[in-house]
Amino acid sequence: MRATVCALVAVLLTHTVTAANAAAPDPGCATVIDSNAFTTEAELRQMNATIAGFGLRTTASPAHRRMVDWVERQAQRLPGISTRSETSRIRRWLPVTGDLASTGLLFVGGQRIPIAGAIPYTEPTLYSSGELIYLTDPITTANARGKVVIRDFPAVDRGYLAESLLNKDLVDAGNAGAAGLIIAFDFPRAQVRGYYEPHTGTHYRVPGVFVGGAEAQQLKQAVGRRANLAILAVRDQATTRSVIATLPGQSTEKIVFDTNTDGNTWVQENSNAALLALAKYFAHQPLRCRQRTIEFVFATGHLHRPAEGTELYARKLDAQYDDGTVAFAFALEHLGTREYVRVGKELQPSGLSEVFGWFAGSPVLSAAAQNAIARHGLDRVFVLPGIDLPVPGRVPPQCSFGGLGTHLHSHLIPSMAMISGPWSLWAPSFGSHAIDFARMRAQTLAAGDTVLALANVPHAEIAGPYLGYRQARAGGAPTCSHELPPDD
Repeated sequence: MRATVCALVAVLLTHTVTAANAAAPDPGCATVIDSNAFTTEAELRQMNATIAGFGLRTTASPAHRRMVDWVERQAQRLPGISTRSETSRIRRWLPVTGDLASTGLLFVGGQRIPIAGAIPYTEPTLYSSGELIYLTDPITTANARGKVVIRDFPAVDRGYLAESLLNKDLVDAGNAGAAGLIIAFDFPRAQVRGYYEPHTGTHYRVPGVFVGGAEAQQLKQAVGRRANLAILAVRDQATTRSVIATLPGQSTEKIVFDTNTDGNTWVQENSNAALLALAKYFAHQPLRCRQRTIEFVFATGHLHRPAEGTELYARKLDAQYDDGTVAFAFALEHLGTREYVRVGKELQPSGLSEVFGWFAGSPVLSAAAQNAIARHGLDRVFVLPGIDLPVPGRVPPQCSFGGLGTHLHSHLIPSMAMISGPWSLWAPSFGSHAIDFARMRAQTLAAGDTVLALANVPHAEIAGPYLGYRQARAGGAPTCSHELPPDD
């Protein structure tokens, strides 16, 4: 994460808004959200508790479907809002127990070893057996075939940074014909119980489990003995859906808020509560104060990214943009998070807020973000044009907004995105302590303030460089990849 923070600081933006051609605002309409008329901190906490209360929300699972149904009911209760669904058919990975910690089993020499949980999308099996080995070298057929391999969890500052490395180990172990893969944390098992990564949605060809630090040491001392693994999950065909809630404005040109509904913690994905709070506020404003239509996209597939709902919807927005019906899009993820850092072999709260990225793809969007941040006194927030290194000649030069916003921005939709990446993102054990709800509310208010700040700013000024990007793409300029992870 230190490298990420340095990258954030290095590319900090300092643009200012220019809106010379903006229409005059209606003097009876708010220019910032009235905090007294907005969802309270306690109400946000209660909505977050409801979302987390559905438990492990793997894509298209019964818990995920209940969550989506709940979100839709909340939106439908708001005045003027209509909802529709967009469905995808997926090859589902469904834990039989509905809990990752009890989805996997591990035995060594006939002794059951407590695990932190099954690794998502690993091979369902009632029995897989092999010699236990510990590898620090790359996994190959020569060293892993028929073996149960122990690997250390990658040495990273934040867990989300390990996803590509975990994915590679799982793919390599499956290709090598390993009998199983054990990913060993050095944190206590209680802290990483139910840990969910990788979230590519790729079905792996090896059974796998996570273990905590004490169990990892026990296993490493048992190298050479026979280990047995079971993953109590099923693979089947299922349907999942995104919900799009539409609040009409005075024009058909729209602002699109986006988040995902599948998740497993209080953090992933608490921005459903934020979108509902924003929808409630704007639904109770007079129509004359909504110059543009607002869409709230509750997307599926973020834990099954071969059917990533945000990507699928971004493709539609891309096709619509040149008709003038899309103003900008705004992805929200992982709000109000507290920082947890390694202290010895434990994760402990630092007492600070987690570093927070607010990505903005044009000068006008950047300035609106910075003004909102200053208004609400948000600390440890960086306004950025992207998190990857710029590539000259590519449109856009930077593709990554760190999460869901990447899909919108890379399709050349003028975009903003809020996101953080704390250790609590994929670790359910931190519960409600992972969230500072006052900060979450302030971030949500800041997001809403940008809508009001941009209400009278013309389409072309909001877009800024995106118009040139789209022209360059049409002329054959290279752009970002929109390839989704493989299903298998």
